[in-house]
Amino acid sequence: MRNLGRAGFTLLELLAVIMIVAVLAAVLISQLGGAEQSTLASRTKQDLVMLESILAQYELDNGRYPPSSFTPEQGVPNDGENVGIEALVVALNSNGWKMGGHELRDDQFGNTDDDLSARSLTDFGNRKLLELVDGWGNPIAYIYRTDYGQENRVYVTLDEQSLAARGTPQAWKDPQKGQYYKHDRFQLISAGPNGVFDNDTPESDDITNFDRP
Repeated sequence: MRNLGRAGFTLLELLAVIMIVAVLAAVLISQLGGAEQSTLASRTKQDLVMLESILAQYELDNGRYPPSSFTPEQGVPNDGENVGIEALVVALNSNGWKMGGHELRDDQFGNTDDDLSARSLTDFGNRKLLELVDGWGNPIAYIYRTDYGQENRVYVTLDEQSLAARGTPQAWKDPQKGQYYKHDRFQLISAGPNGVFDNDTPESDDITNFDRP
């Protein structure tokens, strides 16, 4: 009788194929996830560069950089959260300055803590205390030089597990010079991919408007 050979796969062969496909899928997902994180980090860095340029124009027009806190006259109930970046958005979008004529994307603005002021402080025509956010939707920390060294600035972010994280971003120091980066200006800091302000630590993935080791 002619040997027709065996047809189909054995159970072990099917399991082997399924395992190979699963491994390949995991590798592909990991690579795609890494590419997405890299894209978001690059976009955030570019946004910080643009924001620094806007602030330079603000200083030319007003003779100073915006503060990273509210004045008593503004009447903002200070809940202690995201104050620096909220104060910056107010300064850049009030008295007709309107970001100095620069157009920002809608996804660069957020109101992560749903703050409202007692009265409208911006040219937006509402009472929302908006923030400028990074590629992951977390508020960017803005620290004006007079506030360097303060540790009571609380920012609320979402970490990699989408859990709320309360951090206190601090101004970074240059380890060689022993002085703050941008010591005569301001610092802009994103919590980066992990969504947590790691501050001045070697393993930090924070994204900043200054070069660091």
